[in-house]
Amino acid sequence: MPNKSYAVASPDDIIKPYVASSLLYDSNFLRVSDNVDPVSATGKSDKSDFIKQVGAGFDMDWTISRQHIIVKANVNQNWFQNFTSLDYTGWNTQAQWNWQLGNNLDGEIGYTNIQALGNFAQLNGILDNLINNQRYFANAGYLFHPNGKIKFGVFRAESKFDGTSRQFSNNTEDNAELNLQYLSPTGSTLGLRVIATDGQYPQRQLTAGSTQDNAYTRMNYSVTADWHVNNKTHIDGLVGYTQQNYAHFGARNFSDITAELNMKWQASDKTLLELSGRRLITQADNLFSSFVLSQGVWFNFSWQSTPKISLKLPMSYQQQQFLGGGGTSAAGFGEQKDNVGNIGVNVMYQPLDSISVGPVLNYEKRDSNNPISSYETKSAGVNLQAVF
Repeated sequence: MPNKSYAVASPDDIIKPYVASSLLYDSNFLRVSDNVDPVSATGKSDKSDFIKQVGAGFDMDWTISRQHIIVKANVNQNWFQNFTSLDYTGWNTQAQWNWQLGNNLDGEIGYTNIQALGNFAQLNGILDNLINNQRYFANAGYLFHPNGKIKFGVFRAESKFDGTSRQFSNNTEDNAELNLQYLSPTGSTLGLRVIATDGQYPQRQLTAGSTQDNAYTRMNYSVTADWHVNNKTHIDGLVGYTQQNYAHFGARNFSDITAELNMKWQASDKTLLELSGRRLITQADNLFSSFVLSQGVWFNFSWQSTPKISLKLPMSYQQQQFLGGGGTSAAGFGEQKDNVGNIGVNVMYQPLDSISVGPVLNYEKRDSNNPISSYETKSAGVNLQAVF
């Protein structure tokens, strides 16, 4: 869905309903390699598709004294012209209470539920990849000193696939997080953060000869910083260490340094530059690895040429290394390693305060040491939204 922009509203106007529609063309929606016969991978000779989406929802933002309540809900229907078996109904819901007691105690309690079609970059073929992600979270922070804050939180993340063939990858993680922060008088922060994770794959049964584990623990240790350099420049990031241990197959254990640096520079009233460098570990979406180490650069140029027209140019380049697979890839090439480049153009035109329309263009290419995982794709589309 396009970013929502709202008409100027009075303080009493806390609920904003909207409708939206989009049409997207993707030349290689399932990310099939040129080295693979598309018929064998997808059952179709054509790798491209037109995807139409219509949706409706509302955003609610309500402040009662020191309490802040946020509720968002969206439901969308998606149709595919070529791969019709992928048609689905998706949604995105959020309920969050930002609470505060007195001057020193605050926190968040909330829940999110998102159902959408998963990415096919690691599947490279036709599969029922509809996934439901749920997250429950609660945290509390205590300002024990004008410049010192401690924060403790717990959150649970659940990923469930609709298709029987994908339920092997259903995942549940229970997390506990501890933050200790120094708050500077200028609004910048410096902190220490520890996250402990207990993960499960509830649909995986250990059998003789199996190499797929069904449980793991993970520890993340990091130093975090959020620096307001001046009224035009903002820098934040972290440097940390991630260690993951599997319950039954130690060959899949891994540990590595993680880091992230984000910079925003408001070059002028109309121009914003965003630059990120990341070295992060996220879940991999295949059977031969459990997690992927991604390191690269992300850049975005935003220009508000007029009050009604805005332009964004997102670009990224990243290297991906697949971890936790015992040193084996799908084609026996050892750990899979990919280089992924992406460049896009997004234009948004707002003829009225409540109406926005915009074309989107994108090009993506991946080179892999596993030839059947290399691909190239181009996409173009248009988004339309009306807010009431």
